[in-house]
Amino acid sequence: MLGKADVRNIVAAELELEPEAIGYDDDLVGLGMHSMMLMRLAGRWRKQGHEVRSSELALEPTVTSWARLLGAAEPEPEVPAEPAGSVADGEEFPLATMQHAYWVGRRQDQQLGGVAAHLYVEFDGHGLEAERMARAVTRLVRRHPQLRVQFTDSGTQRVLPEPLHPVFRAVDLTAAADPAAELERLRDEKSHQCMDVEVGKVVDITLTSLPDGAHRVHVDVDMLAGDAQSYRRVLNDLAALYDSDTEPDDAIGYTFAEYLERKQRTAPDNSAARDWWQQRLADLPEIPTLPVVPENERRDPARSIRLNHWFSPEAKAQLHKVAHGHGVTPAVTLATVFSEVIARWSAQQRFLLNVPLFDREPFHDDVDRVVGDFTNSVLVDVDARNPESALQRAKRLQRELHTCAAHSTYEGLDVLRDLGRLRGAPVTPSVVFTSGLDLGELFSDSVTRLFGEPVWVLSQGPQVDLDAQVAELSGGLLVNWDVRRDALPAGVIEAMFDEFRTLLLTLVDNESDWHAPLSIALPAAQCEIRARVNDTAADFGQRTLHDAFFTLAQQDPQRAALRWRGGSGSSYGELARQALAVGRSLADAGVQPGDTVAVVIGKGHRQIPAVLGVLAAGATYVPIGTGQPPARRDRILTRSGARIALVDTATELPDGVTGIALTAALAGPELDAPRSVAPDATAYVLFTSGSTGEPKGVEVSHRAAANTIDALAAHFDLGDEERMLGLSSLEFDLSVYDIFAPLARGGALVCVDPETERDVQAWAELIAEHGVTVLNCAPGLIGMLLDTVAGATRPEAAARVTTEGAAPATDYTVAGATRPEAAASQQLRSLRVVITGGDRVAAELGHRLRALVPGLRFAGLGGATEAAIHSTVCEVGDDFPAEWPSVPYGTPLANVAMRVVNERGEDCPDWVVGELWIGGTSVADGYRGDPERTAQRFLELDGRRWYRTGDLARYLPDGTVDFLGRADHQVKIRGYRVELGEVEAALTELPAVSRAVALVTDSGRLVAAVVGAGSSTGAEVRTALAELLPAHMIPEAVEVLDALPLTANGKYDRAALIRLLDTGAGVEPNFVPAADEVEAAVGYIAAQLLGVETVGMETDFFEVGGNSILATTLTAKVRGLLAVEKFGVTLVFGGRTVRRIAAGLLDAEADPDRLRQASRILLELAEVPVPQQDSALAGSGH
Repeated sequence: MLGKADVRNIVAAELELEPEAIGYDDDLVGLGMHSMMLMRLAGRWRKQGHEVRSSELALEPTVTSWARLLGAAEPEPEVPAEPAGSVADGEEFPLATMQHAYWVGRRQDQQLGGVAAHLYVEFDGHGLEAERMARAVTRLVRRHPQLRVQFTDSGTQRVLPEPLHPVFRAVDLTAAADPAAELERLRDEKSHQCMDVEVGKVVDITLTSLPDGAHRVHVDVDMLAGDAQSYRRVLNDLAALYDSDTEPDDAIGYTFAEYLERKQRTAPDNSAARDWWQQRLADLPEIPTLPVVPENERRDPARSIRLNHWFSPEAKAQLHKVAHGHGVTPAVTLATVFSEVIARWSAQQRFLLNVPLFDREPFHDDVDRVVGDFTNSVLVDVDARNPESALQRAKRLQRELHTCAAHSTYEGLDVLRDLGRLRGAPVTPSVVFTSGLDLGELFSDSVTRLFGEPVWVLSQGPQVDLDAQVAELSGGLLVNWDVRRDALPAGVIEAMFDEFRTLLLTLVDNESDWHAPLSIALPAAQCEIRARVNDTAADFGQRTLHDAFFTLAQQDPQRAALRWRGGSGSSYGELARQALAVGRSLADAGVQPGDTVAVVIGKGHRQIPAVLGVLAAGATYVPIGTGQPPARRDRILTRSGARIALVDTATELPDGVTGIALTAALAGPELDAPRSVAPDATAYVLFTSGSTGEPKGVEVSHRAAANTIDALAAHFDLGDEERMLGLSSLEFDLSVYDIFAPLARGGALVCVDPETERDVQAWAELIAEHGVTVLNCAPGLIGMLLDTVAGATRPEAAARVTTEGAAPATDYTVAGATRPEAAASQQLRSLRVVITGGDRVAAELGHRLRALVPGLRFAGLGGATEAAIHSTVCEVGDDFPAEWPSVPYGTPLANVAMRVVNERGEDCPDWVVGELWIGGTSVADGYRGDPERTAQRFLELDGRRWYRTGDLARYLPDGTVDFLGRADHQVKIRGYRVELGEVEAALTELPAVSRAVALVTDSGRLVAAVVGAGSSTGAEVRTALAELLPAHMIPEAVEVLDALPLTANGKYDRAALIRLLDTGAGVEPNFVPAADEVEAAVGYIAAQLLGVETVGMETDFFEVGGNSILATTLTAKVRGLLAVEKFGVTLVFGGRTVRRIAAGLLDAEADPDRLRQASRILLELAEVPVPQQDSALAGSGH
């Protein structure tokens, strides 16, 4: 048993310190202990019989802890070593875990696949001889079996006696007309090649001779053959073999195949590690949510670029000094900086980071000389959600890394597969951080002396967007970021790398304060653009919503104020008298300035004097729809504090609320003048649905709403001749603009009455009859209007929507037949400005309207009820980007500011998704009677009031805000975050879909409803969607409808759709039984592997827990149990379902009856019923 003094002596020798300089409880990391030392010590003690791993040493790096650990793991009695299993050349042996991941990832059908894991390097020097290099390469490949390894379609590998294809090539460019062009071509070809490992090509070495005795050495090694340590070994051995030009006399007495056999045979029990990961599985975060470009939108998904920076030997020494001085390793310091950069550009600040480990077990004295893939990986839970100092973050990351590494006998890829099964789709850790510190120089002196200086290095890996590596080079540190070129929008990765470099240099500075908060500022150029677009100050004066109307009524009482069907209307003077009469009636009932009055009046022109009358009385109006259920109406009355309600007819109201009939009020005496109220007084309270089920009332001041109205008037140059069509419900905040935008400037409001409220054709006739110039409504209503006037849909379904939540077969009707485009243009020709918001705005709406009405201005507006109607504007003009399917929020209106904020309250960089904050004059006062929710959503910061919308958005580089959906529309499906807006956007990209809504049913299923642009079925839409979205984002069912139901506010009625789709309409049966014995046999084998009772014939193997390892196992099981030879894993990946796999087996089988017989025997042995075939099919080929 080792005592503390013994352990200290060993540690002191490793650290090259005197034993007395080390305290028993000193942090050894602070004294310079690093990962390679830990591996050497663990290997030494394991050889002595102590079962201890380097990751366990890293957890508690003190002499006392190690002595205790080694004491608990006393050496076992010496037993004769088992003879090592030998694997002859040509004999198949299994893939290592990481090899298997690389092998599967090469496939084109894998997410981020179609790329080889390989490292390509170019050296420029002088004097190499091609023939001598050829001999050296031949000896190198003969020396290392893994450089002539072949990978089979069944997921195994075998060592070939000789390579089947040349490994070395000499290129002579000494007389070339343009050597540089040819060198560039070679670089482009080799740096992105996918060598044919199926025929044993895993290394490619080329020597290019150049004028004046110069040369370039090109070395490309597929990482299936060897890891980063092996790459160093390959280069060192190649240099030595070239230098000696003789056969090596130090044969390697061990092979990678023997290592794998020994590892498998002596693998320790990893059940405790597995249980540890299983307990954490449900709480593990997702991979980093960087602003990646969807794979199908990338120009060249396989092309990579490299960003790199070399830190000088002095900077490296400073890093070691500062890191160890703070008790963390240099590698952890680098990982901390990298993680902070990832967190800054990620939508979530907690994520999984994939960290490869170099883990060669000391099974043999020659193991360090063996070429092979010895890597493992751990998934590190990085939690950067809360502000911390650099020291706190680094210490926590170091603890997490060491804890995960201590449980790495259950490998990271196993954890990923478990996660995939839990979440129902593969998890691809596309961000990797690899530390090669302490592995020694990337290129040794002997390599650079012979081959020259490295001038180009690029590595690629399948299923990885960003692969960051750190290596020692020329005495300093080389940091490489290998990135899929089109994975991120232009400029993003460069900005990230700049901040990585800057933050690292800051932390290793002698003057750096590791106790200060760790943060990365928004890039300066982005700050400048944000400041410019948010510089919106404008002086519109201080006013109430109704001041201007009553002033205009005095100045020009005969001017038209309201118009409605049949040629009727009210002048400014008449409307003012009606409003003052209502105000007097309220005052006589005891209403005081600041009180709240409910307006429960049906849709139409009678609502306007009611609203103006409440304001004239100095009160606040609360609109309540006449169709509201009595219970909800009463809750709104109670929450609002209204004691008086204006009603159309006798209405039963709750105790404490008095109803005043509008007809009687209009007939009574008038106030002399509107009561005076301050602009900061509350103008209205609008109740929206609350997440708790209780309606929430948004209090909006006169000043806030007036600012929005004035800002839009200034933007669109609206004057006193405008005519607006009032489509929106009084309960919807767009109605505030409909009423007060025209009446504040001398314009007129064209009212829609209850009879035409749902008649789209009547709206078109009102537009034509009254010369409506401005239309402000939800995009769903505009779409219906266009479809109706242009005859774009079938007459019987052109504009059916619902306000009651029924299926889309009743309510809004179309009067008359559909009309041609020419007639549509005539009906809408008066329109000058169309503004829309409140829901996703398809760019197609703007294009269609502008084509019908030349010169029309169309804009999408963004905002929230809590920010007074509208906050941003984006016009669809001639220069609107053609690739944008929907209209972004745009830029702020006057006196409004926008922020996109992450979980830590920081402004997100361009393209990064965060929560949208709206600030400025138009922000509401809060929620009526709910101070707790008000405090959660509204805040004062830097002298400005902000509203936290709960919406997801991002800034684009030009300062445009792009709305991505409600945060509460971002749902968890099998552990994955799914943004419903992204699913909808992908659906509408399909030619077969014109409109779409994605939602989650009460039973937790992701489904979608679409309006088709053709005759495609829901199943066909799902199939097409697979080209655009990953499996976990594809709806389980897609229902094709004639029209999508709308609410009274013109938004898609999601509740009605959920009721429709949760009944199971449009859902294909989940389970399809086997049709024959071959299907039944394959299904039985698949079910056994998946650990389930049965598998349906049409069920996707990979959507019910299948993964690459299980696919390989399925291949082996089918080949063995059914005696099939011509069956590889390609058929499993390509077929995916039992039915297609079974069909492929039969197609490849020379004797189908033999396969059927083998299947029947298997089923009988397994006591599984053999399907009874139709007699007409028995004996047929299939």
